[in-house]
Amino acid sequence: MDQLEKKSVEMKDVTSKMFDKEISSSRASVVKFWAPWCMPCKQLAVAISRVLPDLESKYQGQLNFLQVNVDEESELAQKFSVMTLPTVIGFSGTNPIERFTGRTEDEFVKWVHRVAQRAGIAD
Repeated sequence: MDQLEKKSVEMKDVTSKMFDKEISSSRASVVKFWAPWCMPCKQLAVAISRVLPDLESKYQGQLNFLQVNVDEESELAQKFSVMTLPTVIGFSGTNPIERFTGRTEDEFVKWVHRVAQRAGIAD
């Protein structure tokens, strides 16, 4: 994957209307709950954007990378008990299985691999 392609990879924005369909469309999903005014959300977004191209390449459609703007989708935040931002939840199918509490790129990559393992897509 060249540098131009890497820059174009982003988490997909989802709304409550499409949430269930999106998380059902692959074996596992990583969902970031964020808000535009949240500074830690912006910092995490930068870290994720650096590693996302490699993660998407590794899991090739078996793992969705989604994001929910809690200002626009407060019912989804409530449904998953999102109390602080950013919150990242790993899903196996439609079941939430683990939350990400780290902040660094390495912590995020290790956590994504753990979610993939728990969902049966990685060794």
